[in-house]
Amino acid sequence: MEPPIDPFRRRTLGLLAAVALGALGCARAEEAQPLRFGIQPFRTAEVLLTLHKGLLDHLAQVLGRPLRFSTRPTYDAYTKALLASEFDLAIMPPHIAVWLAGRGDWELEAKYEVRMSAILVGRNATPAPEAEALRGRRIALGDPDSIVSLVARETLTRLGLVPQRNFTLVLTASHGASLQALANGSVDYAIVANTVYGQFRARYPSLQAVPFGPDVPHLMAAARRALPEALRTRFRAALLSFHETEAGRRFFADTGYRRFVPITEADFAEMAPFLPDLDRRYASPPELSR
Repeated sequence: MEPPIDPFRRRTLGLLAAVALGALGCARAEEAQPLRFGIQPFRTAEVLLTLHKGLLDHLAQVLGRPLRFSTRPTYDAYTKALLASEFDLAIMPPHIAVWLAGRGDWELEAKYEVRMSAILVGRNATPAPEAEALRGRRIALGDPDSIVSLVARETLTRLGLVPQRNFTLVLTASHGASLQALANGSVDYAIVANTVYGQFRARYPSLQAVPFGPDVPHLMAAARRALPEALRTRFRAALLSFHETEAGRRFFADTGYRRFVPITEADFAEMAPFLPDLDRRYASPPELSR
């Protein structure tokens, strides 16, 4: 017959059991919490959610956690939200992604394989990317902080074209809004990302496009380093194998992104010229985005 447990030992065992159950409860509660998934605002929030639903559902299943999608009204607000840790997982512009990775806040997991480029789009005829053809025209451009807008502005400067002097620059909320403005006749040309143009072509077959500057790495997916390493590893694996699933095949057919691939040192090098401006703009501690 075993000796009875003394009261002190009984209380100690009870406390240890309570701590263990509490830790288990916290772990389960954390696993039930949605992961906040951000996507940069290159289309309206409704279109972004529809476009990415298959990806979000796939990731939720693989990660075993619900995902809560959100975006922000501008690229600046989205960048501030990333800085303020308002997302756990995110798809972001390549220059922002490389910059955040350098700060140590985010771990880059994958990028879309297709390269991103600025393209000049016109109605009914292929536009000429030349100064004289663009002089005096109305040109729509999306959010000025997008990588496509930055590349496009460099091309316009190289052509000797100054906004509001040599042509009328019409700023819109997104690439999609720029193409919509072109389609309804509000502007003469639009400068957008090649993949967004591809997503519009079926609806507006009369639109024609030509390249308007060098191409760059496409959007990148990242995870906050504060997340458990095992979750970040599963996230990366889920992205890199997504094209093998039925949902992935539909997603990449709809978007033109081809598939997710690993990020390389060359991607970091290509984005290096854009980083000093980000350092200057966001040097102070980030405020919560609105």
